[in-house]
Amino acid sequence: MKSPILFSIGFRPWFLLFLAGGGLMFSAWGLSWMIASTGLHIPIELPPMLVDWRWHAHEIIYGLGVALLSGFLLTAVQNWTGRRPLPPIGLFAVTAIWLCARGAFLFFGMHNTWAYLLSIIPEIIVGLAILNVIVRAGQWHNILFPFALLLLAFLDGYFGIHINEPDLHGQVAIMGLWPILAVLLFVSQRIIPAFTANRAGARSKSSGMYTAVIFGLSPLLLLLLGFVPQIPGHALLWSVISTAIILFGLRGIMRWWQPVALHEPMLLVLYAGFVLTLAGLIIMTLSILIFNHNQDAAVWWDAGIHGMGIGILGILGPGMLLRVSAGHSGRRIFMPKWLRVFFIVAFLVWLLRVFTPAFGYNPLMLGLSAWGMAAVYFALLFAVGFWLVTPRADGRI
Repeated sequence: MKSPILFSIGFRPWFLLFLAGGGLMFSAWGLSWMIASTGLHIPIELPPMLVDWRWHAHEIIYGLGVALLSGFLLTAVQNWTGRRPLPPIGLFAVTAIWLCARGAFLFFGMHNTWAYLLSIIPEIIVGLAILNVIVRAGQWHNILFPFALLLLAFLDGYFGIHINEPDLHGQVAIMGLWPILAVLLFVSQRIIPAFTANRAGARSKSSGMYTAVIFGLSPLLLLLLGFVPQIPGHALLWSVISTAIILFGLRGIMRWWQPVALHEPMLLVLYAGFVLTLAGLIIMTLSILIFNHNQDAAVWWDAGIHGMGIGILGILGPGMLLRVSAGHSGRRIFMPKWLRVFFIVAFLVWLLRVFTPAFGYNPLMLGLSAWGMAAVYFALLFAVGFWLVTPRADGRI
């Protein structure tokens, strides 16, 4: 019996869930802020989770972040090794569990143990499946990818254990961003120079081993520091590590860049997402160095987190998703003109959300930024959704 197209390869179901789930999550999150911004008592009964920042933080990282990584890595590892990490029935089961976890958090709350167990299971299964094929193929240079997913499973549970702790807002809530950042930076230093050189008809300028190590390891060191904030010189050490990421990132951009990228939107969006991700990290670093843990430090730390998060999950990740979806469905690597408008919207959302703290967390600005992000996800779903559920356009399997 022939397997459904949707579960024939990893990117198809996971990208569909990422875009549809993201559009719905951001729409729901924005709704509560838009109602608050009116100052009116609108008789709409919202589920308690939709006004709980913990739900928002958890679902963006361990819901959307895991879906994006799973779709990308299951597809990439299959290409690199020639082995399928999960069969169609496995893909169906793991995505169904992911979907059940999202519903469990929404309807039963952030204290529900079963919701966390359901959330952790896909992270473990996908991580172990990728680890299995990487080990069998002897591709130890790709070991970061299964390690990041298994680490996310641990951090997902850690989030649940510390759900009522006072430091949840400052450190614990964002811990899952660091493995996601490590993977996307590591992948970026491989694909951005290669795609740029291919489009320019030039030789690819490799970033070198040191850049790969800095991108893959340094975010995990920042994660480790999150567990031991009391050690002497913590702020300085954190800043040194983050500065290393920023400097190597800027060096990479200058090394990879070709003017042809200005005329290739599918390529330009990768550069934009990479730069805005680094910009978020710069803001976080400055919040530590300049404000020294006062009230302004918390404000700009929050701005940096959202700058980095939107850079990763709103621009860089979706840019990679669009390219993978086109290439692996037999379509031309081309961004429709109408879709370019929504990546501009994503950039405006980045600006709006980063500077919202400076205006006292204005509900209207928060609502608009959430709905803007929802519009980006729904636009991408409209662009690639049909590709994800239908056979390849070129007739290949």
